Amino acid sequence: MRTDSTRFIAAAALCFAPLAAGSQADPSLKLGSNSSTATAEFRAGITDFQNISFESAAAHFKAAVDADPAFGLARVLYASAAPLAPEQQATEVNRGVADAARASVNELVIAAAYREALLGHTDAANALFRAAAQMMPRDQLLAWNAIGGFGAPLATVQEFVTQHPNYALGYNMLAYQAWNGGNPAAALAAAKRQVELEPNAPNPHDTYAEILQFNGNFAEAAAHYRQAAALPPKFPEAYVGLAEVAALQGQYDQARTYLNQAIANAWTPQQKLGYLRQIAGTYALQGAPTDQTARALEAAIAEAKSQGDARSTAILYSQLATVQANAGNVSAAHQSIAQASGGPDVPWNVRYYAAMAHGLMKHWAPAGQQLAALKTQAAANAGSVPPAPLAALEAYLQTQQGKPADALTILMAADTTNALVMSRIAEAHAALGHTSEAAAWNNRINTNYAIALGDFTNVNSRRRARPRR
Repeated sequence: MRTDSTRFIAAAALCFAPLAAGSQADPSLKLGSNSSTATAEFRAGITDFQNISFESAAAHFKAAVDADPAFGLARVLYASAAPLAPEQQATEVNRGVADAARASVNELVIAAAYREALLGHTDAANALFRAAAQMMPRDQLLAWNAIGGFGAPLATVQEFVTQHPNYALGYNMLAYQAWNGGNPAAALAAAKRQVELEPNAPNPHDTYAEILQFNGNFAEAAAHYRQAAALPPKFPEAYVGLAEVAALQGQYDQARTYLNQAIANAWTPQQKLGYLRQIAGTYALQGAPTDQTARALEAAIAEAKSQGDARSTAILYSQLATVQANAGNVSAAHQSIAQASGGPDVPWNVRYYAAMAHGLMKHWAPAGQQLAALKTQAAANAGSVPPAPLAALEAYLQTQQGKPADALTILMAADTTNALVMSRIAEAHAALGHTSEAAAWNNRINTNYAIALGDFTNVNSRRRARPRR
């Protein structure tokens, strides 16, 4: 499971997980379809879904619904896995629950659990999954859902794995939680065990590769990413992993080749846009000439516009403004800021990058206005503006205006594990003449191999952290 791969991972981490393939062998669940095609597609979808190949699972669930439009549970799982607009998702899941109610009580309980999960009603969803697990006690994945699935804490996941030692999915989450908890040996062991249990599925190899990458084992990571790319169903995120490993080693052209392979294998337009943004990230990380980075961002802008994605278009224009401002192209930067800020609902990211662009041009008054607007938004709507970039932005403006000590006060109260915050801490120390402290903070960035090529702040922080030659 790639931690930054798709919206499906994020959704799973918040509120839902798949139904177990073992359910089909459990007499307490009789599938609500008499179509052999529909049930075969449903079972194929279940296999992919529990192996965290959500895009392939969505295609199978859609095929099941096409074969039998009254197959309620298949429709609900399709709505859970496919990148649908919220209105369509609600329509699909509500119809699916209604159809499941005409099949069996067990199918209704499972379908209702997914609906509650998709609505963000985590407590209700978990209660329904626990009820389903009691009805079908042989189903390991329902047991996984019953503990909270991808939202379960480390101790609960460890207990689950102890009780279900041959069930691969638990090891996936355990690997990431162990890594984030500062136990790389346990993380590597869990990821390796998942591969041993599911050697023919792509995601386990991708997970193991990512943990190996985090640990700095680039050659081994690349080998498992290649296995993930070669196994069915197609898994474009494996090419992202290969691109990350290449970029971390300064092989930027190779990274872009891998990302173009990801584009060629993308399941959805949204994935394609994400990979185009990562290509732009490789140019930023490389410190490539302005025109190359700008062209990459413009390609992503064109794709976002073609998809009618106004939010991504605005953010990309604001990122382009920082590139233009850094090159001293004031007129173009102002034009990009205007294009980014023209909509009725300005994303926080746009204000952040607009402030950065103004700061790069030493236009302190408009930069301060954007910062003030971000602070107002953050105060009015808790959680609407991430605190780390807000602190980093304010500190950057302080440092650039000759107040690095004030910047450090702001930064040391923020998340000092965030690459952007660390980069600004290093910058403030350098401005104060604290050479060794600045180098130490930059080294923390350089030795963190959990890179995110699509995160413009992350790649630029890494570029700034590299030792000057």
